[in-house]
Amino acid sequence: MDDVAFNRLVIRVLGRSAPRVWSLLVTMFGDLALAPQARLSGATVNAITAVIGIKPEATRVALHRLRKEDWIDSHRTGRQTRYGLTPHGRAQTNAAWPRVYGPPPEDVAAFLVVEDPSAPIDRAMDDTRAAVQIGPRTFVTTAGEAGGDTLRLPLGAVGPLPRWVADKLCPPEVQEAAGDLAQRLGLLLTEDGLQHLSLLHRTALRVTVVHEWRRLILRTPGFTEPLVAGHWAGAECRAAVHDVLTRLPVPDLAQLEQDVDAA
Repeated sequence: MDDVAFNRLVIRVLGRSAPRVWSLLVTMFGDLALAPQARLSGATVNAITAVIGIKPEATRVALHRLRKEDWIDSHRTGRQTRYGLTPHGRAQTNAAWPRVYGPPPEDVAAFLVVEDPSAPIDRAMDDTRAAVQIGPRTFVTTAGEAGGDTLRLPLGAVGPLPRWVADKLCPPEVQEAAGDLAQRLGLLLTEDGLQHLSLLHRTALRVTVVHEWRRLILRTPGFTEPLVAGHWAGAECRAAVHDVLTRLPVPDLAQLEQDVDAA
């Protein structure tokens, strides 16, 4: 497949919006070079972004931004610059890894919490980050014990969530994006011969798919996934992503660099 035909395939995955280059590079390094000693040469980074349709100038600016933000570092090896995740970048990637690559969360104990409306307005609901406000002094949370003036009901006991509650936990635009991505990935999986693409094209396509899924799944709090399963296409997206990644495994970086240098 030539670069023009491959670019059409990438556009099918990306849909209507071009990716932010720095965000795509975060995905690229997290997917291909997570190991502490793993590095991507500048030529390899540019080759991957180029076949996705990104100009070298944009890639250079994004690399500079990520170095400045302590997400990646760089060093020279002969005439080549090589890039890798910093400890900070690796820690952030590992924190998101279960959401991006793992199975959906199961058996999450979530509660509908209603606070006393007469309590001081600046009082914190609780100190947990796993909480979504759905109304005045009303939350869905994974927090443990309730205070004496707080009503707390386990959501598993109240049956299916009303649509308006599901829309708070997973906004309609995220639901729409999930349906769109599921459709695009479904079309991608109908393509014959993905495994016969060049190593560079397989790698770029893998990075693009992971990036689109990562952008989607990190827009919804993990604990809410089981609660909104009937309201978005997250399960279909996850299954399609895992299928694609099975067909397009992480490349051997030395072989990828060798192919890029030989091109």
